[in-house]
Amino acid sequence: MASTSGTKDEFEWVDREPVSSSLVSIVPILRVANEVEKDNDRVAYLCRYHAFWKAHYKDRNSSGRGSRQLKTYLVNKLTKDEERTKPRLAKSDLMEIQIFYQNFYEKNIREGQYTKKP
Repeated sequence: MASTSGTKDEFEWVDREPVSSSLVSIVPILRVANEVEKDNDRVAYLCRYHAFWKAHYKDRNSSGRGSRQLKTYLVNKLTKDEERTKPRLAKSDLMEIQIFYQNFYEKNIREGQYTKKP
């Protein structure tokens, strides 16, 4: 399993390891978390938080292949990062996401300069 050292390769194992078919829908969320982490670690945290709860809802008993390992890793990562990633730009998580997206839009999408996906 991936280390929790904060390296860029943390979630590459999601692409290498088979994921339970019930959890395939969270893989894109984890990829987004990796992509935005360098710009806003709180938004990345919130993506992982959403992915964890979605995984828990879809596979409550952790019976799918790799499900228990994935959920355990996410819980450990979220616990470690929660305090460090307190909202910085806004007073709420919703506002944090909105501000991040607005900044992303202005930097990458406005005026047809679509340089990367949100």
